[in-house]
Amino acid sequence: MDVAPIIALTMGDPAGIGPEVIVKAFQDDTLPLQARVVVIGDARLIQATAKECASEILVHKINKPDEGWYQTRTIDVIDLNNVPENIPIGKPSAVAGQASYEAIKTAVDLALRDEVSAITTAPINKKSLHLAGYPFPGHTELLAHFTKSKESALMMAGNTMRVVLVTTHVPLEQVKSLITEEKVLNAIHLTHNWLAQHVTDVPNIAVTGLNPHCGDGGIFGQEENDFILPAIKTVQTQGIQASGPFSADALFGRPGSQKYDAVVCMYHDQGMIPVKMDSAGQGVNITLGIPILRTSVDHGTAFDIAGRDKACSENLKMALRTAARLSQSTLSMQ
Repeated sequence: MDVAPIIALTMGDPAGIGPEVIVKAFQDDTLPLQARVVVIGDARLIQATAKECASEILVHKINKPDEGWYQTRTIDVIDLNNVPENIPIGKPSAVAGQASYEAIKTAVDLALRDEVSAITTAPINKKSLHLAGYPFPGHTELLAHFTKSKESALMMAGNTMRVVLVTTHVPLEQVKSLITEEKVLNAIHLTHNWLAQHVTDVPNIAVTGLNPHCGDGGIFGQEENDFILPAIKTVQTQGIQASGPFSADALFGRPGSQKYDAVVCMYHDQGMIPVKMDSAGQGVNITLGIPILRTSVDHGTAFDIAGRDKACSENLKMALRTAARLSQSTLSMQ
């Protein structure tokens, strides 16, 4: 059997449920058969978490991925030793944001040096990140910064659909000004390229409008006529199979939306609500446009249940398995 790819798993915000879902994921003895997972974070915190909710788990500190044992019930950890024992659980803080940042940076560096095949990220808290002095809207933008990528996009994959966002974590009042022909073009190109690499030779992409009823001929807005439709026509001349713009409520409200390999949506909730309903909380976040593979869970830090042994690791395991599968499909094409 082929050796499973090595996946770097960042611990996420140490005050959230990241450490708990990581420990619980390693209770699944089938995981090492699909992915060799090395955790990037604070070994003391992982050990303390294991003591509370999975005492059979062993923590093995290493310095680099090729030192990992990758055995069942064993967590190999590249120890950043950056989380104090008195960190407030369930609350944003600068120290938690700094630890999150350092874990992501370390994982990206490992991936860029080809020491790991992909990275999977546990959730971070944006306020913690900002308190630490890193004013990024989220993982997608931070990963683009670390990899010096000019264009990136957030894809969420559910059970039967994938959505890609033109704008991500921005206030709704700013979305209108951010919808440009260039941004829509970039999102379609990133989506097409990723699908062509991982899914199908001829991707079929739908594109939503921004306004109710796609503006209804300009009555409710001009973005469809001025930016979205021209972008679709441009990519069609380039041989990309994209269609629209479609009214999002009509598109997602009928089974026909599932015939598309992906749907490019204009703003966060427009795409996230249908895909999260489709995935029942088990969607996987995938970053497009960066030179490394990255997946993530579709949930947040869940501060309200952090440290209470109530978090579920199923979504994290799905994100790890997706990273392993995608890294193998990428390697097979090289």
